Amino acid sequence: MRRSFDRRDEPPFGRRTRRWDAMSLIVECPEAYEAERRYILDIVLTRMLGLSYEAVIRHRDDVRITLRDDPSGADVLLPDVLFKTPREEWLGERSLPRRPLARHRVSPDESDAVLVEADLPLIYGEPMRNGSLVERQGTRTRLALDVFGSAFFMLTRYEELMPSVRDIHGRFPASASLAFRERFLERPLINEYVELLWSVLRQTWPRLKRKRSEFRIIMTHDIDVPLYSPGAGLFRVSKSLAADLLRRRDPSLIVRRLRSGQAIRRGVFALDPFNTFDFIMDLSDRYGLRSAFYFIADESGSVIDRSYRLDDPFIAGLMKRIGARGHEIGLHGSYNSYREPSRVKQEFERLLHEAERQGVRQDEWGGRQHYLRWENPLTWRGWDAAGLDYDSSLTYVDHLGFRSGICNEYPAFDLDAGQPLRLRERPLLVMEGTLFSHMKLSADAAIARTVEIARRSMMYGGDFVLLWHNHTLASAREREIYRTILQHVVDSARTASTSLSH
Repeated sequence: MRRSFDRRDEPPFGRRTRRWDAMSLIVECPEAYEAERRYILDIVLTRMLGLSYEAVIRHRDDVRITLRDDPSGADVLLPDVLFKTPREEWLGERSLPRRPLARHRVSPDESDAVLVEADLPLIYGEPMRNGSLVERQGTRTRLALDVFGSAFFMLTRYEELMPSVRDIHGRFPASASLAFRERFLERPLINEYVELLWSVLRQTWPRLKRKRSEFRIIMTHDIDVPLYSPGAGLFRVSKSLAADLLRRRDPSLIVRRLRSGQAIRRGVFALDPFNTFDFIMDLSDRYGLRSAFYFIADESGSVIDRSYRLDDPFIAGLMKRIGARGHEIGLHGSYNSYREPSRVKQEFERLLHEAERQGVRQDEWGGRQHYLRWENPLTWRGWDAAGLDYDSSLTYVDHLGFRSGICNEYPAFDLDAGQPLRLRERPLLVMEGTLFSHMKLSADAAIARTVEIARRSMMYGGDFVLLWHNHTLASAREREIYRTILQHVVDSARTASTSLSH
């Protein structure tokens, strides 16, 4: 029995043409989870590899890939593990990967795929009885890894739908994740899986051509505290001055803090130590980058949000200056909005109104949740319904790395509704607060770890998304760390190939 997926309700991405390319793949899948399968096939085959394909339903236990009109009859077989889950166990703990994960050391004889490390954790799948991950017999090749199920698990944040530990802000911690426990959080593992699949496909059909993606450096800045001086009480000032001397080792910052209070009262903001916006934009301009600044548009009943209003003269002027200089403005969803879609919509409308008032025009709008609060699938659903183009909340506050297992932007998926969203997720890879406040890294270690994350993203033509708050660039030492990271990443991007060599 053969039945094509119904494409009338196809998601707004992927290949839709009915006239298949001469080099089009045919992907035969078991029944069940058609929307979920189509979503991940589109991402892996079309978005990541640029391949044309048709998916058809067959009564079979695995996934079979063939090439349309190929007289050789060659095929590639993959196990179907996650999508074989009984409906009553779907989105339940019994469908999670079994720990400890199987691991396999990929040899050059098996695959020439570009991997971060040869030692590969297998989310869904396990080596064959003979110990191989890739086995070739005549015109048939077996890959003992459920690439599509594993990618779906990571990209949709499947495990985060389960009852689990949360921190005091309701966030799923890195320490509870499969990636952290199995030691692959600092690897874009799904990109590695896709390269492994591509290696098998290319060796089976050498005439196949793939898409090449461009490495992007995306600088982002959450504006939690735009200025230091307004409302700075005696305790806060004393604490800051002590930190300037003992931790930041910048006595000149003490003078700036003391002088900025008087200057602010005269309407002069240049001396405020948190007013680092021109420094940020100047540095981005120097390297040909575009910085994105995410503004809190409203407070949501939490004192954590109480810092500024969009119509404050300084904020309004800042938005205008950002737009005039060609940088991006976005939404920093208020503390409690991550579970309230109606509030996200209201805040986004306020941001649009103020941006329009300041003459800001943009082709796309995105942002990130305050405190990186994110709940699956409510937060994505709210941002999608509000009309935002992308979210960039997905990182762990307590550890840097690839929370979704991927270094590329991708369409979000609503697990509860079982359907893709128009919203795109732009995974955040590194936040400065993670490096220094949570991981307690030294400056040298923070620079090295961040540059390595960027290098791994570069290997796959991915997006290196960095978050650095304006208020953590107050001291000369902080600015030098930021400048050094940016310099290293840009220099590497200029000299290295931004795509795989094949």
